[in-house]
Amino acid sequence: MNWLKDRLLSAYYFDENLELNVRVLKLIGFYTWIAVLCSVPCFLIAGYNLSAYIVSGASFVLLFASFGVFLYTKDTNLASIVFCYVVNLVVIPLFFLYAGGIYGGVEFMMLCGMMDGVLLLYGMVRIISEIIYFSWYAAIMLYSTIHPEVVQNIPSGNVAVFSICMCVGFSTVIFLVITDYERYLLKAKQKNVEETVRQRMMSAETKSRFLSNVSHELRTPMNAIIGMSGIIQNTDVDGELTEEISIITHNARDLLSTINSILDYSRLESGKLSLSYDQFEFSQMIREIIQEAAIRAEEKGIDFFVDIDPDTPNILYGDYIQLEMIIQDLIHDAIDSVTDGRVHFRIRGKYSKDMSKAIFSAEISDTGEGISEEDLKSIYSSFETYDSRQDSRIKRLGLKYSVFRGILKLMNGDFMIKSLKDVGTTLFISFEVFTVERIVLADKSFTTGKKVLLYAYGEKGASYLDEVFDSFGVILETAYMPDAFAKMYQEAEYRYIFISENGYADLSDIIKDEDREKVFIITDRMGTPADFDGLRIVRRPLNSLNLSDIFFERWEDMDYMDYMGARLGEGFMTPDAKILVVDDNMVNLRVAESMLQKYKARVKITESGYSALEALKTESFDLVLMDQVMPGMDGFEAMKLIRSSLVIRGARRIPIVCMTADSGGDIREKVLTAGFNDYLSKPVKESELERILLTHLPEDRIEMAVPDAG
Repeated sequence: MNWLKDRLLSAYYFDENLELNVRVLKLIGFYTWIAVLCSVPCFLIAGYNLSAYIVSGASFVLLFASFGVFLYTKDTNLASIVFCYVVNLVVIPLFFLYAGGIYGGVEFMMLCGMMDGVLLLYGMVRIISEIIYFSWYAAIMLYSTIHPEVVQNIPSGNVAVFSICMCVGFSTVIFLVITDYERYLLKAKQKNVEETVRQRMMSAETKSRFLSNVSHELRTPMNAIIGMSGIIQNTDVDGELTEEISIITHNARDLLSTINSILDYSRLESGKLSLSYDQFEFSQMIREIIQEAAIRAEEKGIDFFVDIDPDTPNILYGDYIQLEMIIQDLIHDAIDSVTDGRVHFRIRGKYSKDMSKAIFSAEISDTGEGISEEDLKSIYSSFETYDSRQDSRIKRLGLKYSVFRGILKLMNGDFMIKSLKDVGTTLFISFEVFTVERIVLADKSFTTGKKVLLYAYGEKGASYLDEVFDSFGVILETAYMPDAFAKMYQEAEYRYIFISENGYADLSDIIKDEDREKVFIITDRMGTPADFDGLRIVRRPLNSLNLSDIFFERWEDMDYMDYMGARLGEGFMTPDAKILVVDDNMVNLRVAESMLQKYKARVKITESGYSALEALKTESFDLVLMDQVMPGMDGFEAMKLIRSSLVIRGARRIPIVCMTADSGGDIREKVLTAGFNDYLSKPVKESELERILLTHLPEDRIEMAVPDAG
């Protein structure tokens, strides 16, 4: 049997180099020939006449002829059809008529013939053919019942029993052969699937490591370029290099955005992009985005409006890093596309029915150059096919938007864009995040019905301001001229008074001294302008966040901005703080050192994990900033050795922050799980560095200061 399998069957049925349908055709042909050959001795034993032997010989010739079609055309489908029709319409009916009919047991062979059609034929051809076979067999049986004389060699007694047993035996063997072969095919397929999965997993792991390395190698020099550009810009007191540095910084950030998009798109394609989850405040995330965007819009001289629903859920649990990146990037793109116009950012959030999730929708509209209908149709795939005639900006947007759409879909959201050339663009995004507590941005029950006076002289977007105030349910009265303001001010009592900075000079003598505490000047300027006489200010864009701080009198406690003009980063120094910076790249060390010098910190730099351990053994530090990827000893290994050291004083309590160029969505979880206190993403943002210093340095190392007026 092994010889038969190794020498004969392996050459036809277990040869992986042959197509499956070819092997099945040969297998069915093989057992059909065997059945025809074995019929000859059976006829001899049963004593059948010459007609039965003639049918056997003719059938053998017809079967060879049908296989000749395959040998001649090499068309497996055509050969299978010819073979099935020859077997079912000619060979088996002949055996039925000349080998005893139903008393010879040939009806069992009919079942085998129909099974051949099921195995060899596909689609509608199979269905139609099986109907034809069944109808033809039924017609032959019916005709032979009406005209029994057409049936030859009708057996009786022991001969009939023998004939039926032989047909049942043949049929059983055929079924067993087919079943065994199907089992073999299933095992082979399972083995191939397992091998494919294993190879794909190895490929995905290799790709993941490659992407991580590429991310680090690309983002590390970008950290140096952006960092050094910022340092030069800060030291350029005379402003001689402002334009040149701005060009370098803008293009470097544009390149960094493209790099991030490429890496994230590769992760999406390979299924390696995952979300990280952490608790965060929606108001804090949006506040930082708005502040940075407002400065960017101010530099370009365009209007930036923000509309946030006060009923939006605030305490959330989700991937705020990805959300911040998407919203911030889209707003920046909108601002960059406008030369003289406006950008309007609207966002709404509501609780799901079971209160377990917050469902968000946002719009970012601009009056920029817009996108043509032709480019808009292909924007999601424009990066896949290079076309030198196509706008490179469209290619970059297509790549970025594809990544954003993929990330948002992971959050059960979506991304959509509408645009008209030379009119403007509106981006629509939606996403879901989990909720932690049922707390909204602002409880409107405390503001509804309060009277507010707005002097909107020269204020752009006055109708937009109406919507912002209306969302709090306040009673807003607006004046556009000094006389109208004076009349309203004298005739009614207002809880708060908002005055556009362009019109304050006309009202300075009207405002009563006892009302000055409820007056807020709407301005773009930083610091406390001297001409406002110490009045509180609120920076544009006026929105639900800064209005809620005013309405609920939270301005005294805000760390992002006191309403006398101090911003985070201008309001503290760390002259007594000792900080150790560890990085194998000297340029990155120089960037970090220069950024920390702004806060007067005492900085020590070292280029390896080994030297960091030695430094910590001899000196005490308040904070360690350590690179993730370093030769010899990486940041993870160095951190673990520091924590377990018995020589380093306070080894378990020293705040160690991982500086990483890895942009993976799970990097935060990976870093914190490993034992780091926090992490800084390269290129390092000044706002993030400030957060690290304020969060991890001891309170007695931080000296708060209010910047000089003006």
